[in-house]
Amino acid sequence: MLEAGVIYKGPIKLSSKKRAGFYCDVKRVFGYPELLNALADEVGKLLTKKITCVAGSGYGGLPLASVVASRHGLNFIAVREKPKKHGKGGFVDGYVPNKKDKIVIVDDVITTGQSIEKVYVNLKKSGLISVVNILCAVVIVRREKAKLQIPYKYIFDIREIL
Repeated sequence: MLEAGVIYKGPIKLSSKKRAGFYCDVKRVFGYPELLNALADEVGKLLTKKITCVAGSGYGGLPLASVVASRHGLNFIAVREKPKKHGKGGFVDGYVPNKKDKIVIVDDVITTGQSIEKVYVNLKKSGLISVVNILCAVVIVRREKAKLQIPYKYIFDIREIL
């Protein structure tokens, strides 16, 4: 991952609107099939056998969630940031979950948890899920204790990479 250039050192604005001295660009890995597949397999190791579908949103979550779902034979849910205003509308594309599904939200990096919370809230707004059946799996955690309403697991702590 380091050879792919996932760490950018220098001042940067994060999606949380906070400033940081470095950026974790896990999306760089998406350009290398062997790295992307290996990363999807590592995320897969975080999943329990009860998981039935994988949800993702945004540039970091969608590609990774899609590959995780495909490599592990799980249904894929694309969660929109805002409801679609055309067609059938709604927050969800791809597989439409039901209350019996066990969903994992997959994302590339977690700092404050705001992006993942949006996915969680939008899944709840869809009315299609049981909120107790969700967890989150991320590649890199930037801080130890992101505040999420749902349990999460991660592959790397940023200190391991830096």
